[in-house]
Amino acid sequence: MILDTDLTGLHCPDPLRHAFAAKTSAHAGRSALGHFEPEDAQRQWNSIMEQEASPQMRLAYFHIPFCRTHCSYCGFFQNASKVDAIEKYVGYLEREIELTGKGTYVQSQPINAVYFGGGTPTDLTADQIRRLGKAIKAHLNVADDVEMTFESRFNGLDDDKIAAAIEVGFNRVSLGLQTFDTFIRRKMSRIDTKEFLLERLDHLCAQGNVSTVVDLIYGLPYQTVDHWLEDINLISNQTASHGVDLYQLVMMGFTRMAQQVEKGSMPAPGDTAFKATLFKLGVENMIANGWDRLSISHWGRKSADGRILERNIYNHQTKAGSEIIPFGCGGGGKVNGHSVMLHRNLEPYYAMIDAGKKPMMAMMHVDPELATNRALGAAFDLGRLNFNTFDTAAGADISRHCMPLFEAWQKNGLAELDEHNLNLTLAGQFWNVTMNQALNNYLDRYPFEDVAA
Repeated sequence: MILDTDLTGLHCPDPLRHAFAAKTSAHAGRSALGHFEPEDAQRQWNSIMEQEASPQMRLAYFHIPFCRTHCSYCGFFQNASKVDAIEKYVGYLEREIELTGKGTYVQSQPINAVYFGGGTPTDLTADQIRRLGKAIKAHLNVADDVEMTFESRFNGLDDDKIAAAIEVGFNRVSLGLQTFDTFIRRKMSRIDTKEFLLERLDHLCAQGNVSTVVDLIYGLPYQTVDHWLEDINLISNQTASHGVDLYQLVMMGFTRMAQQVEKGSMPAPGDTAFKATLFKLGVENMIANGWDRLSISHWGRKSADGRILERNIYNHQTKAGSEIIPFGCGGGGKVNGHSVMLHRNLEPYYAMIDAGKKPMMAMMHVDPELATNRALGAAFDLGRLNFNTFDTAAGADISRHCMPLFEAWQKNGLAELDEHNLNLTLAGQFWNVTMNQALNNYLDRYPFEDVAA
């Protein structure tokens, strides 16, 4: 067994900044699985819909594939927002909700978290938000305490849309703030000023029974340490926001930002060592400002009487590989262990709904290591891998098989071992996705069955 540094990281004085060369992905994954042919995929979907679902945490994702602007760092832009196009789409999405809701699989177990993403749901009208919210309640089996998230940008989220979302049950708003700095925002095609963002946050946080969550990104072009600390200070001390995600910028090569950097019209974002510095400062300052750490990237606050204001159900459960029933053009999910992607183009999406079919573009075969990968995804999101949980998911003493890698991580300052757990250090927390992927690669190179035999 040879443990290369791509698995173990480097043994160096500063593992936080230099254990690995760079973070290359926002998510970890195992080797690609085979996919069904289109007609077989539809038959497999129909078969699953006729079955009772197993009792487990379940999510639903709704994709709104329209944006008014194409932010420079975004690699997911699909369609420009046009009034007539969105109205047509909402009608088809209502039909898809009703069609999918007829399945025994959908009705047999409650949905614990609903997420409206995009694109941006912000470009829906208040009436369209009500229509879709009512369709969900009418046709899907949502839990009484369901977490319903409305993802949004600040621009365009007016009071009528907020009221409509709350009226139909949305109890969480996730806002792509990224940074308060007006200059940096406008360089990313985000037009709103710091003052406007603070005013909108005040209004949202004043709504009853709604968790207001914002995303902050570190490593942006033009961003300095002072910018980053100012963002954390503002969100902590000048807003009543209930939750914050601190995300590292992973610049994709096909985004406008990457093209501008390549042309020299925008400075390169911070390198990995600088991002690691901002990560460390983010953790230290969030703790100093009284935030509770819900996962490596996500933070929440409690009310004065101790109530938890931010549950972070959807975000964590997606990392943990929970079932996600997908809806909408470009939506993705995981159903009965099968990864599913719905059509990304509107015309085939519409055509399949007209034909009474789930508008699938692809369905993958079930991952044979699904339970193990779910356990790993949840553990690395929280920064602690419990050996008993890991072994139970794998159905074997797999943690012992992985111990050489775990011990190498400990030697390299990325983790600390105790009798029951692998605990990520601050350096390991920064590299958590890279380490999760390294463990996946380790298991691919050195399958547990080979050792057991």
